[in-house]
Amino acid sequence: MQPLTEDDPRQVGGYRLLAVLGEGGMGRVYLGRSAGGRTVAVKLVHAGMARDPGFRRRFAREVAASRAVSGPGTVPVVAADPEADRPWLASAYVSGPSLGEAVAAYGPLPEPALWRLAAALGEALGTVHAGGLVHRDLKPTNVLLAADGPLLIDFGIARAADDTALTGTGLVIGSPGYMSPEQAEGREVTPAADVFALGVVLAFAATGRGPFGSGSGPELLYRVVHHDPDLTEVPERFAAVLRRCLAKDPVDRPEPAELADWAAGQGGRTEDWLPAPIVSAIARKAEQLLNLEADAAAEERPQPPPSEARTEVTGPPALPPTAIAPPLPGSPAVPPTPVPGQFPPYHTPRLPPGPQPQYVNPYAAPPRPWPAVPGGPVRPMPQADPRRRVWIAPWVQGKGLGRPLLALWGLIPLAVLFLVRDAAAELAVRHPAPSGEWADSAELVRWAVEDRGAPLVLVVPLAVAMAFLQSFRGGLYRRPAGAVRAWTALGAAFWMLWCLVIWTGVVWALGIVTALDEDAVREPDAGVFAVFGLAALALAAVGLAAVGVFFAALARLIRGLAGDVARPAAP
Repeated sequence: MQPLTEDDPRQVGGYRLLAVLGEGGMGRVYLGRSAGGRTVAVKLVHAGMARDPGFRRRFAREVAASRAVSGPGTVPVVAADPEADRPWLASAYVSGPSLGEAVAAYGPLPEPALWRLAAALGEALGTVHAGGLVHRDLKPTNVLLAADGPLLIDFGIARAADDTALTGTGLVIGSPGYMSPEQAEGREVTPAADVFALGVVLAFAATGRGPFGSGSGPELLYRVVHHDPDLTEVPERFAAVLRRCLAKDPVDRPEPAELADWAAGQGGRTEDWLPAPIVSAIARKAEQLLNLEADAAAEERPQPPPSEARTEVTGPPALPPTAIAPPLPGSPAVPPTPVPGQFPPYHTPRLPPGPQPQYVNPYAAPPRPWPAVPGGPVRPMPQADPRRRVWIAPWVQGKGLGRPLLALWGLIPLAVLFLVRDAAAELAVRHPAPSGEWADSAELVRWAVEDRGAPLVLVVPLAVAMAFLQSFRGGLYRRPAGAVRAWTALGAAFWMLWCLVIWTGVVWALGIVTALDEDAVREPDAGVFAVFGLAALALAAVGLAAVGVFFAALARLIRGLAGDVARPAAP
């Protein structure tokens, strides 16, 4: 918010203007307040554009389009006057930053917030399309983040689906990088174009950049039409949804309602969906709004009459002689003679101990919530509780090592070997291979047969540790920063221990296979050997992958101890 200048009007329609919210290509946006106390955002058209009859017709169409949209996830239009000297439009004010401002200031949103964003914007687009409209300019600056959910705004170039007079064939209207391929090529634009733009917006929210890179308008339009989107940094489950939204063919894109329902089922109904820094930014905007409204209310409050304003109290009221307290010891025996025009002196009575009566000024203005005094001290505002919301580095929960549940790929074959270890060892005892064939690995065979897979018992504590780490993963944003660092270190140690147990299981299985002769497969219980062999092959494949996992976990442990893993969220 910026203060009004001398060139800014002080009132538009029935709304008193309090501050400047921003500047757009069409006009300036103000924060306004109605006589009844309702706060709105007033868009006032530039004087030069107001003199263009064609623009007035388009502005009237915008007002009609905006008023036709009313539902969840949209900001309603409360008043407008396209016929005024300078046309204006007033919509409900949202005390929250835009998605573009939030991502630029605080970084990409976490995955729970992405699902909530997808669910809410999909529902909002369904409302827009149900009114026969196509938004045509969905981008991060047209998405506002409020505490109770995101909101879609600005239908400045929206048009009715059956209205062909507003845009001509081949005319490209929109923002490069957020336009669908058919919109970039000037072809017919359908509601599916908004779904494509929604996919670009969600990719920006997940990574902090557009999926088609940056550059000039023509470069972006070319990539939108001919290149695949770059979703390498997007969480995998969320990236699968974005690929459908960003399909080149409009027929392959999902309906907004389908997208909203699916995202809601993945966690898009959470209430505490925004990271703590963005919640603090919303609180700061709300505080600024309260200060402006308090200042406006104080200016509108009637002042006392001049005669009352000049009344001065020079002393306590006169008391009759009988009301004067008797002299105290050491004081004059006779009170001094009163001087005309002055109040007679009197003795202050001794008050009993305890709370004393407070003097209340009847002309004092009522207290205001944290008024902003120019040049005065800056009062601290309440900050988010760092024990509940913390900033977490994206790599902590990203990629594979941030998901402990993926350890099941190795624990399942390891558990199978654990269950059949006794039967496999007994089979090796009954059908030992000729000693000459495994003379070089006699110690390995003896260890495998005699210990009967004792190291495989670690599969149980590993499964418990995996469940423990996975259960804490979803609520890390509400835990202290120290708990996040501990979770990161324990997760890295878990993966390193997981690799060691996997390799131990592979070596034990190799010892059993080496100890068996060819007749073992003809035993009545040869099915045990088949199960054992399949589990051993699966574990061997996991063991190869565990080489990279071990060094990645080691690097993660070092990075977690030396890097910026988590910290209390900034206000």
